[in-house]
Amino acid sequence: MALFVGEFDQTIDAVKHRLAIPTALREQIVPDEDGNEFYLILGPDRHLWLYPDKYYRELLATLERSPIPSRKNQKGDLLFAFARVLKPDAQGRVVLPEKAMQRATVSDRITLIGKGDHIELWPTDEWERYVEDALDRYSEDVLDAGDGLSSSGVIDK
Repeated sequence: MALFVGEFDQTIDAVKHRLAIPTALREQIVPDEDGNEFYLILGPDRHLWLYPDKYYRELLATLERSPIPSRKNQKGDLLFAFARVLKPDAQGRVVLPEKAMQRATVSDRITLIGKGDHIELWPTDEWERYVEDALDRYSEDVLDAGDGLSSSGVIDK
C-alpha cells in the first residue's frame, strides 16, 4: 500500500482544471498493489482527496451495503456520487471535474498533502495558516504520539 508523505505546492490550470501530481508522490505508489489511477472524493472538510484506485476499492468493499434501502445506506450515497476515477496522463497530470471544483474548497494555488493512505488538496493559503497554528503545539503532539507508541508496546524504552 502506498504511504503518502510530504507537502507539495502546485497550481491548477484555470482553463482545463489540470493538476500535476508531483513525481515524489507518484513514486510512493506501487502500481501492482495500488493501481495506476486515482479516485477523487470530496472529504468531510470539503477538501478534495485522492486515493489510489485499488486501495479505494478495498475500502469501499468494507462498507456494509444492502440491496434493500436503509437510512444508513442513504447517508453513504453521496460518497459514491461524488467520487470520480482520474487517469493520470504520461506527465502525471489529472483533470479535476468541474463539479468537484465547485463543491470543494480549492483555489488555483494548492498544496498537495501526503496523509498516509491518501493525498489531500488544500488551498495553499489555508494550508499555511493551518501549519502556522499547528506549529505552536507540534512538539507536544509528537511527544504525545511517542507516549502512545510506548504505552502500546510498539516502541520499547
